[in-house]
Amino acid sequence: MKSKATYFLAGILSVVLLLGVSMTALASNDLLTITIHPIKIMVNGETFHPKDAQGNEVMTFSVNGTSYAPVRALAEAYGLEVGYDSKTNTATVNGPSKQPQVTASTSDFTSQWEIKEKPVTHYGTEKVFTASYSGNLGMNDFKTWWKSFDAAEIARGVEALAAESQALNPGYSATMYFSYGSYNLGTAWAFGDLEQSDLRPASVWIK
Repeated sequence: MKSKATYFLAGILSVVLLLGVSMTALASNDLLTITIHPIKIMVNGETFHPKDAQGNEVMTFSVNGTSYAPVRALAEAYGLEVGYDSKTNTATVNGPSKQPQVTASTSDFTSQWEIKEKPVTHYGTEKVFTASYSGNLGMNDFKTWWKSFDAAEIARGVEALAAESQALNPGYSATMYFSYGSYNLGTAWAFGDLEQSDLRPASVWIK
């Protein structure tokens, strides 16, 4: 009997809301007199069409000046996560799960350079190389990309490139000049088992 009454009441509510007429209704457990009015809810400037877990549309209405809308549909419209604990009859609303922060890696950095040996640069046991940015980022985007790396990560990247060039030329040390177009970024050195770098020139124009 209770189940039939529930379905009957739901049907009455739906019809009344559609027609925009006020009415009184029974609560699930006790007698409760309410007057409901169908309303439209806007979320971020767009009409909100709430749906239940099965994808069925659910009405929104006001009672005595208070607006009512399904928790799940409204929360999900704001990117929140909704749960329900059937043991305690508790609905929960939480912010979206935090995704692991993706950080730029050394390989992301070192893959963006065109390495060339400068001609006739055999100064004793030193060879000189240029590393020119070979990506397609414009000035502003390049600055943003450069700043997305930790300073220590950039240092490791340029020193790794210098060390790689040295390894390809046994018996020589390597000096490598980095640039974005005509802009100097700094220098990296590799000699023996040691690497160093000086990227202060980049900090002058990359703010």
